[in-house]
Amino acid sequence: MNRLLLMMILAGSPLFCYAQQSAADNITTVDIDHFWEAYDSLATTKDSVGTIQRLYLDRGTEGLRQFLKARKFTAEEYVRLIRAFPKFWESIRPNTLAVEKQKAIILDIFQRYQEIYPKFKPPKICFAIGTLRTGGTVRKDYLLIGTEIASADSTTNKERMNIWLKTVLGQTGSITGMVAHETVHFLQSKATFPMANAYFGHRLLMFALREGAADFIAEKAVGHHINAHIFYYGEEHEEALWKEFEPEMLRNKLNKWLYNGANAKDRPADLGYYIGYKICEKYYEKAEDKDQALIDIIRMKNYKRFLKRSGYAEKWGG
Repeated sequence: MNRLLLMMILAGSPLFCYAQQSAADNITTVDIDHFWEAYDSLATTKDSVGTIQRLYLDRGTEGLRQFLKARKFTAEEYVRLIRAFPKFWESIRPNTLAVEKQKAIILDIFQRYQEIYPKFKPPKICFAIGTLRTGGTVRKDYLLIGTEIASADSTTNKERMNIWLKTVLGQTGSITGMVAHETVHFLQSKATFPMANAYFGHRLLMFALREGAADFIAEKAVGHHINAHIFYYGEEHEEALWKEFEPEMLRNKLNKWLYNGANAKDRPADLGYYIGYKICEKYYEKAEDKDQALIDIIRMKNYKRFLKRSGYAEKWGG
């Protein structure tokens, strides 16, 4: 029995329906409501920092508490950004509040991952408001979504923002793209642990492949990924990028290729995502068993071996 047929049969079972409801219950958006309550209270208080701290951060769900541990958001930072970009916050508000109504879409994403990865168990998701530094991350059993980034679209006001934020906001495929991307990271965290010699010996290759895998698998699941905006540049410069990346990939410095945001000069930030995607794409194209190839991409842990098996370097004479 093929995998898709099995999923169709299971979808009609009471156990499946119970699992769907359980997954829906694990999607929390109350931190968004708390943020806007704190935001509105700023108009009538002299203690802006204290208000954000008391009405938003101190009332955080377990998910937001995990987010704070991961990203170190502070009340001072929120106040500074609210004052710096008033039009942004007003424009993004309706989008963030609409996330509560998108649970069915998220459950559909999870069902697609179940088809790709049979061992899939839905994570908990916390939708919260961050400080324009992260669209999403994974910590313990949570996907932590920075909804102010993930929900941005063409209506979002980006006045006075830096080039990186203007480029990224509204380009991540909305909530579906971010959830699909971070779900892959969740699966990676459960399936494998980064090899010590990779983390300390060739971190650039490791992180580029893990990020590229998240984009590649997300595209297979939902039809798009969060980094389409850098792929236009990547497709025009693929060979040159690889020849620049290859001699650096076994080093530990990431800042030229990943997580470089506003520090990127003369080209898009985060082009390591593109390189990692293209290696995964080549591996998938080469594989006879496409279903197994997707699992291999999620579970990869020997990054140099994966690169070699993909045949991507040979494509450019490497």
